[in-house]
Amino acid sequence: MLRQNKNKILISVIAMGCSSIVTQIIILREFLSVFYGNELVIGIILSNWMLITGFGSYFEKHFKFSRKKYHIIIFQICIAVLPLVSVFLINYLKNIVFPAGSMNDIFDVFLSSFIILLPYCFINGMLFTLLCDYYSDISKSNKINKVYSFESLGSIVAGLIYNLILIFVLESFQSLTIICIINLSAALFLSVSIKKNVLSIGLIFLILISIVSLFFDIDKISKGFLFSGQKIVYRKDTPFGNLIVTKLDNQINFFENGVLLFATDNVINNEELVHYAMVQHKNPKNILLISGGFSGVFDEILKYKIHKIDYLEINPYIVDAGKKYTNFKDNPKINIINIDACLFLKQTKNLYDIILINLPEPATAQINRYYTVEFFKNLKTKLSDNGVVITGLQSVGNYISKEAAKNNSILYSSVKIFFKNILIIPGQKNYFILSDNNLTYNIPGEIKEKKITNSYVNEFYIDTLLLKARSEYILSNINKNEKQNKNFKPVLYFNELRYWLSYFKENYFWFFLMLLIIIILAITRVKFITLGLFTAGFSSSAIEIIILFSFQVIYGYIYQMTGIIISIFMAGLFLGALFLHKYVKTNIKNYAYLQFSIGVFSAVLPLVLLVLDKYSYDIIFVKTIFFLVTLIISTITGIIFTITSKLQKNEYNEIAANSYSADLFGGAVGALLVSALLIPLLGINNVCIFISILNFLIGIIILMKRKRKLIY
Repeated sequence: MLRQNKNKILISVIAMGCSSIVTQIIILREFLSVFYGNELVIGIILSNWMLITGFGSYFEKHFKFSRKKYHIIIFQICIAVLPLVSVFLINYLKNIVFPAGSMNDIFDVFLSSFIILLPYCFINGMLFTLLCDYYSDISKSNKINKVYSFESLGSIVAGLIYNLILIFVLESFQSLTIICIINLSAALFLSVSIKKNVLSIGLIFLILISIVSLFFDIDKISKGFLFSGQKIVYRKDTPFGNLIVTKLDNQINFFENGVLLFATDNVINNEELVHYAMVQHKNPKNILLISGGFSGVFDEILKYKIHKIDYLEINPYIVDAGKKYTNFKDNPKINIINIDACLFLKQTKNLYDIILINLPEPATAQINRYYTVEFFKNLKTKLSDNGVVITGLQSVGNYISKEAAKNNSILYSSVKIFFKNILIIPGQKNYFILSDNNLTYNIPGEIKEKKITNSYVNEFYIDTLLLKARSEYILSNINKNEKQNKNFKPVLYFNELRYWLSYFKENYFWFFLMLLIIIILAITRVKFITLGLFTAGFSSSAIEIIILFSFQVIYGYIYQMTGIIISIFMAGLFLGALFLHKYVKTNIKNYAYLQFSIGVFSAVLPLVLLVLDKYSYDIIFVKTIFFLVTLIISTITGIIFTITSKLQKNEYNEIAANSYSADLFGGAVGALLVSALLIPLLGINNVCIFISILNFLIGIIILMKRKRKLIY
């Protein structure tokens, strides 16, 4: 009977792990779509997730439920159902709480995600402590590490199945419903053992309703609230992002993770992008177009007597949707290549007369890659003699703010080392035209001479003298000695965040004050014995983000890889907490040495990333190393968690709450600070050094306290 009870509890633990990983991935993606997510949004949401879960775990230790198994069942039902409710509310409430089309500041993001996540994450944290307490109680010994490892096991299995299979065949609500059924079934096993027939019947009824709901398209209903007034014609969770295509009158809009990639019928934007660059070359033949071809750009390029257009679009689903829902017509001159532009430039031997970069502003670290020194260095080698490049930033109109001036200055500094001539032409964007050949402002005159028929870019709408004056005004506000934007030090992306934040100065102070209070409150909840675990949680979370960021820099996408890397991270926690801790003797000295090992790991990491970037063409090798690096840091963290729980001599629920909350509080601080501040401000290499120094410092403090017998 005892073994049966223990097995039923472990089934609940595994089900909780399944729920946690899939819910986290899907909710994060939904918030990205709703709030046009950059890495600051990701950091806020992950931080809220871990903070609330940590506080839930810490809160439970103050209560001793007399009917623990009954409360486990209730909590398990909650974490089964709440993810479905939360995801629906994210989409439903967006345009009700905030005016449609309005920009949301970081306070909106923080408060909205906090409220949405609060019920699920708080109950999830309480359930973990309750399961640790109950399982250890019936085992008559401290089994917190076993519960921790089996929760990780559930996360591993569900994470890999979801990211490798379910994401391709099921919608988000269908995946969450399957997780709901798993958790309801686990609750049913427990309810049978306590002979609560009414509860068991109720759970069977809920399971049947969940199975029936799999056949309804709840995602379509949910997304319909988000894109109010638009008809959704295409939805797809792809390895590169959540792709949604909408129709508004005759205009087709392509959204990826909530960000508008491009829209059809934007004649002005298409004409400016193409003709501002094409007229600078006497006889352009070979064209490279990076993204956005289905917006109508192809038609503008084909007005010239070209030989070939190589069109790069990393996401093949965009190509499929573009062919189906736009006016695109197959043309033998258009060669569509599904590959990341950065990787393509490293591999191709082709030379191009014109390179058109049709991408959004670098508001995310992913897009920032196409505005770096490394990118323009590779791009320059693929230009023919007198070749021309065009890229752009957000238009500044007739007023240049401090942040906008710095953005343009950073991009200018990043390209000037490769090109002799640079023009900045204001329009729908601030277009940077780059070449070693002479460039001209007389675009209307060149259009007329080439006998190109345009609706907007022509002598009737554009005045050359005014265009030149506005261009010179922008150039006069540029600091030509500004810092350069680099892959592993994305200063342009960081300043783009500041540009975004500049719109909301009235809430800026209060948000960071609230955030500081929460961080201080979280840190004060950490006992000194769990200081090393707090630091390990901070470091592992920070390194996990560095790994994701670095993979994104090298290959240009992390949407699918995020779930896979998180699953591998959970595998390391499982191995460390359940098995490998046995090879490390439980004492304070080894506790400190493990901190030193994280310090050494962090110090070496920049060298590993440098090698991976150099050998990016070998995808199998690079992915294997990324996975191995993730496994190592998470394994160390799993061992530290177990040693921390073994060193404490309190009641089981208090040990579990102290350990789990310290781990999560550290992870919350690491996720927010590293993604939103430290990487953009310091760069990846310096962040690794910072993490290394921090762990060595904490390790030394632990050893000093040990000698003074103050560790407890």
